[in-house]
Amino acid sequence: MLWKEVQITTTLEAEEAVVNAFYDAGADGVAIQTLQDVLLIQQDPKVNFVDEALLEIDPNVSIVRGYFSEVEDTEEAVHKLIASVKMLPSFGLDPGACEMMITEVEEEDWANSWKKFYKPTKMGKSIVVKPTWEDYVPDKDEIVINIDPGMAFGTGTHETTQLCAIKLEEYIKPGDVVLDIGCGTGVLSLIAGKLKAKKVVAVDFDTLAVKIARENAELNDLGSMVEIREGNLLDVIDEKADVIVANILAAAIVELSGIIKPYLKEKGIFISSGIIIDRLGDVLRALEAENFKLVFVQQMGEWVGVVAQKRD
Repeated sequence: MLWKEVQITTTLEAEEAVVNAFYDAGADGVAIQTLQDVLLIQQDPKVNFVDEALLEIDPNVSIVRGYFSEVEDTEEAVHKLIASVKMLPSFGLDPGACEMMITEVEEEDWANSWKKFYKPTKMGKSIVVKPTWEDYVPDKDEIVINIDPGMAFGTGTHETTQLCAIKLEEYIKPGDVVLDIGCGTGVLSLIAGKLKAKKVVAVDFDTLAVKIARENAELNDLGSMVEIREGNLLDVIDEKADVIVANILAAAIVELSGIIKPYLKEKGIFISSGIIIDRLGDVLRALEAENFKLVFVQQMGEWVGVVAQKRD
């Protein structure tokens, strides 16, 4: 079966928004490629060869490829995709030049080729996120999260996920209640569960992400502890949490800052990322306006993670 591959070269800042635009346009799957992915592969001792052309990828861009069935109206889907991308500056995102290329590919060529870009990734002191198709023998103190991202965004290797994971490891205590807002494939929720949180509630507005997050929870024997709900931000939440984590866009974090306090226990911790460095000031001002105590700011690549605490 032939598929249409639509490739857009965008900025790291707009990467996740472009992925969402592909799904909104009807893509059946999306693959992401950055220089960081290639460098991770190069470091794997089991990999004997990496195409040198891949090492010439601009470190400031993300190549996003969406796949459309040949039976679909690809032309209409592309028009919808272009319209969505053109709207990104109005949300404060710079999508860059957004060069587009359309080609035809065989199904087997894209269904598995993207998997080579995902390897076990260690973050923090003990957390390892491992794709299900990779073998890994953990050290005795390591916590292994098995992930099958399917066709949803989020395999645990992105800097924003790592920034959140490192802080979850630091702040979660056994028995805590944790909320994961914008959970994607559920990586951060699963980490919270493995860190012995009493209850984890994860939310995402994307139906496909919710489905895959639930499957990943079962895959890690956390189906009874991690509850995945479909909804936007806090719309389907009525719990109070010890820790809230949100790996979403800066604009959504700003919005969340204004409504999140009733869902945090006293001295509760709010961990956020998905913040491109140029938008950090907006997030910090929003948190300050809501009287949060700024605890920690960390940068990784072009991205920033922020830890804030609810004041008494």
